Amino acid sequence: MPAHRRSVLRRPPAAAPAAAPAAVLFTATAYLNVTTGPRGWPEHHFGYQPGHVLAQVMDPGLPALPLTFVVEAPDPKAAAVKAAAIGRRLTVDKHADHWPLPVRRLTAGDVVSITPRTPTTGERRFWALAFGGNLTELELADGTLRTSPPAP
Repeated sequence: MPAHRRSVLRRPPAAAPAAAPAAVLFTATAYLNVTTGPRGWPEHHFGYQPGHVLAQVMDPGLPALPLTFVVEAPDPKAAAVKAAAIGRRLTVDKHADHWPLPVRRLTAGDVVSITPRTPTTGERRFWALAFGGNLTELELADGTLRTSPPAP
């Protein structure tokens, strides 16, 4: 092949892969939305609303302890996504622990609490599960969970 064609066919050098953000360990705790309507039907299917009654999920093997999972993720939102997947029985946590069968799966309206395992990486945050697997971050005001205002 002629020299002038060889230079055109050469590929540019591959770029170095971008460094992934450092993973942080989080503790995930689930809360089931147990709010019922006037006729006794569950209202959690319509999503979390301020004032809904939440019940912390307790470990079926050790009823005095809350059910927690260890999740490794680069940020709290990614940790909440992984915790929601565990709660839907789609995956397991870092220690291969799974969502217990006697406890109902997480659905829209339930809440996941994400706490960093090291105090220097942030504070406890809450995420409500919405339709289609989406998550909405909640804020804690006066000891009550409230939905954050919609982005403009």
